[in-house]
Amino acid sequence: MFKRIKRFFRNLSILRKFCISIFFIFFLASTTISLLIITKQKALLKQEINNNHIVLVKNLARDSIDALVFMDPLILDELIRTVANTPGCLYVGIIDGNNRIVAHTNRKHLGKDISDLKLHLPKDVNFTKASYWLDEKDGVRNIFVPIKIGYETIGMAHAGFSMEMIENVVDDSVKDIKNYILIVTTILMFFAIGGAFYFARLITTPIRNLKSSMEILQGGRLDIEIKNEQEIMCKDLLNCKLYDCPAHGKTRCWDIEGTLCCDKDTITDIAKPQSCKNCIVYRYACGDEIGELLEAFNQMVKRLRESLLQLEQSNIEKNRLEKLSALGEMAMTVAHEIKNPLNAISGSVAYLKENFQGKVLQEFLTIIETETKRLNEIVTTFMSFSRPAPINPHMADINKCILETIDLIKHEARASEVDLKIELDKDIKELKFDYNQFKQALLNILVNAFDATKSGDSITITSTENNGVVIVSVKDTGTGMTDDVKNSIFKPFFTTKTRGTGLGLASVERIIKDHKGNIEVYTELGKGTEFRIILPAWRG
Repeated sequence: MFKRIKRFFRNLSILRKFCISIFFIFFLASTTISLLIITKQKALLKQEINNNHIVLVKNLARDSIDALVFMDPLILDELIRTVANTPGCLYVGIIDGNNRIVAHTNRKHLGKDISDLKLHLPKDVNFTKASYWLDEKDGVRNIFVPIKIGYETIGMAHAGFSMEMIENVVDDSVKDIKNYILIVTTILMFFAIGGAFYFARLITTPIRNLKSSMEILQGGRLDIEIKNEQEIMCKDLLNCKLYDCPAHGKTRCWDIEGTLCCDKDTITDIAKPQSCKNCIVYRYACGDEIGELLEAFNQMVKRLRESLLQLEQSNIEKNRLEKLSALGEMAMTVAHEIKNPLNAISGSVAYLKENFQGKVLQEFLTIIETETKRLNEIVTTFMSFSRPAPINPHMADINKCILETIDLIKHEARASEVDLKIELDKDIKELKFDYNQFKQALLNILVNAFDATKSGDSITITSTENNGVVIVSVKDTGTGMTDDVKNSIFKPFFTTKTRGTGLGLASVERIIKDHKGNIEVYTELGKGTEFRIILPAWRG
């Protein structure tokens, strides 16, 4: 039976479990309290009735003095009839000093001795003072009160009260109380069930939302997020003035890296979750443990989404590297095979130019020699791209590297009438990077910038350091790029030039990636392009 109840209760919803639990607890508590109140009230009523009976018999003894002295049976009969009308009274009598009954509600006992009544008197009864006892056998409570004149006892007043009748009187008296308690309990029961249902909804609604969101997540959707109406910005709750904080003016500051809290140092991403759990903003937004559970779900989905995105990007990068590797192997093979005929052609052209004269012949031989050199440079570029040298980072001044690279193209800038603007942050300290390879990458970007500009345009080179990274920017006011071109510029062999190899920007991306950095491109057709190199400021 218990297992069936347990199984039935287990299959109920949390809302119903909560309501049934509240109903059961309230029912048990109200029943217990009602029983205690009724039991206590009945005990008090019995005590009060018993005390009233004693007072009545004592009053009877006091009022019977004159009638007993003058032996007036009419007055004595009238007095005992008054007491006999009391609820629960079985009999009332007056006994004179000779233990003879002189007045009694049962006239058959008149003139008899008290011992003839068979009252089951206790052994220690003393009629010189008020005595009362319960006759368990007959269920009668007997009360004897002496009738005294001064210190002399001239008789006794005696009365018997039925405990069963008193119990009935008490039950009738508490009947109204029972009905009142029942009505109040029923009303409170409805309020309790309504309140339990309301508060249960407050608890189960977010849990139900979490369940629905998890089902959506199981279906493969990662864009799910449980809304929180209590989210608040820390600047509003704490009147925060840290305008440089990444979370200033934003909600869910506990999920933003690099925040500044209460003028303390930047909280690291590792220590952040535990630190923010004690923050008033987090506690206000979450509320209780269920709110924290919902927020933990949102953060879990966000981390999962970011991890899958990183995995996808890693797969894309892996596929790209595999293609580049295959392409590099092919390029190496082709370049090696082309290199030998080119050397033979170059040697033959040199021999012909030295041994045969003729204006037309010399002109064609010069063309062959020039194009052979260009082919040789292209093959060398292919071989360098296919087998790149690993980076060799060492401590160096990146501003110095930038200035040396600019010196290589200053003459071209003057010739093209392109304005070069240099804005370098002199506070940048030396950092670890491959001086020569970075110089080559920056030169390739500058060459592309010159190809995209015309007379009167400008190229701005800047360097800054912020939050542990160094940013080098090359921004021109040239022709800009379309989205299709922008999305393809780092692909090997892609070029918009008629005589380019399409490996310059691909080499730039490889060099920056080898430095664990990143390169970003911002462009607008007709207004110019900006290449932004982001390098980690390694100094360890």
